[in-house]
Amino acid sequence: MQRELLLLFFLTFLVRFTTTAQSTFNGDNHDLPLRIEIPARSVNETYRIIPVGKIGLILFYRSNEMADQARSNWYFALYDTNLQQIWVKPIPLPTEHNLLLNNQCGDTLALLFVPVGKSRSSDNRIEILRIIPRSGMLLLNAGNTDENSEIVDFGILNDRAWIGINQNGKVGKILTIHLNDGFARTFPLGVGNILTLMYLKPDSASSTVSAVVSRQVSKKSAEYFVVGYDTTGKLIREVMIGSQKGDRTFNNVRVASTETGAKLITGSYGQGISKSSRKNESGGEATGLFSCNIGDGKQQNINFYNFLEFKNADSFIGEKDILNLKKKALKKNKSLKEYSLDFQIIMHKLLALSNRYIVTTEVYSPQYHSETFTDFDFYGRPYTNSYSVFDGYRFSNAIVSCFDEQGQLVWDNNLELRNLISMELTPNVVVFPTGNDLVLFYLSDGIIASKIIHENTVVEKTDFTPVELMFPEDKLLTETKGKVQKWYGNYFITSGYQEIKNIALESGNKRLVFYLSKLQFEP
Repeated sequence: MQRELLLLFFLTFLVRFTTTAQSTFNGDNHDLPLRIEIPARSVNETYRIIPVGKIGLILFYRSNEMADQARSNWYFALYDTNLQQIWVKPIPLPTEHNLLLNNQCGDTLALLFVPVGKSRSSDNRIEILRIIPRSGMLLLNAGNTDENSEIVDFGILNDRAWIGINQNGKVGKILTIHLNDGFARTFPLGVGNILTLMYLKPDSASSTVSAVVSRQVSKKSAEYFVVGYDTTGKLIREVMIGSQKGDRTFNNVRVASTETGAKLITGSYGQGISKSSRKNESGGEATGLFSCNIGDGKQQNINFYNFLEFKNADSFIGEKDILNLKKKALKKNKSLKEYSLDFQIIMHKLLALSNRYIVTTEVYSPQYHSETFTDFDFYGRPYTNSYSVFDGYRFSNAIVSCFDEQGQLVWDNNLELRNLISMELTPNVVVFPTGNDLVLFYLSDGIIASKIIHENTVVEKTDFTPVELMFPEDKLLTETKGKVQKWYGNYFITSGYQEIKNIALESGNKRLVFYLSKLQFEP
């Protein structure tokens, strides 16, 4: 009886996430998944995809072809929603450049390529590639940044590119490039010795840019502002959102315009190292989330929510850890919110649902393993030596929370992430609204893990569904750089590198491929 119930639940879930139609490589066999496989020599090849809605998706990679002594050919291709190739075109880009950021505006996808590796410190040239997928038009613009600068944000609007740049210990800058004629202008963030850009977004209502900037006042004190600039760099608005004197620092800032015309500012905050329970760790740790509402040209409120106080805290923090902190707080006659576990997190873009805003943060930690080898000293005596090898970032949880227009926390929930290690600090979890519920899911080792929630309530517990392979006899051995992305409607695309074994094949029964597979969610 128990096996029948488990099987029934599994089959029900398979109906929710299904691959569709047929393989593009296998004629009209509708029993095969809608999937593309590209042979790969290693998992370090440069294949990437960016969905562009109902138009399809852009697949691109750097080839081994040299356009000239300094440039390599990158190939860009558009695939429609049935994974049929519509066009493919080469574009020469500097050999030492790679993709850093992308941005979509209207019918245009913009990709920002910057120097990487050894050339990063000496090569200041950047390349902006604009792709208009429907027409197949590719347009290239170039620009320059200062030495030892860090690009932190990028956006396009009305034929103008905006690039946010920070310089360690100096004043950050914004570079704006008029894409029609290539005219570029750089302006500082404002007045002060150390100004840092935290967030940048072109304003759709005008040719201006909105930003969040921190101003270092002293070693332990910073001020934070929401600001607006015109195309000449003139400051047209400025609102302080916080002045912290060493006890709190802001990170991962996000901004949304509310239905009332106000702005909701949210992000993570840190307590400061003196109150951390992990004093040996540093850099961007998050105690919890902050939020504030800006209306009528001023800050209306500011709120701080410690992760320890979330209703679902025991889902992503061990009960023993919470209990120990509560005892410690009680003993010292302090509030629990004065303590922190100092999570390392990445934050998604805000998801607006009517007058509510979904904030998703993913918790991670660097993972290492030790390797040991035997060496010999001057006298020939053996001794053991060991060193640490970085495996990647292990993601453990996704914390999903909801704020109203005033920045008040409405509810929170959680998704445990299992066996998810990535070399990149990019979001892994997809948050998909369906009716009054949210579906949370991610891809790991060729399996989709999914959970359905309604605010604080779990509607369906986490379940796991394998992504179909090309042939029934295929067996997945390993998957690397696996990712699932929202595509259009209730369709999603998974991609990554897979090593597959198929003993039914007479030759080549092992293959390494970069794959794409289309999924559909059926409520």
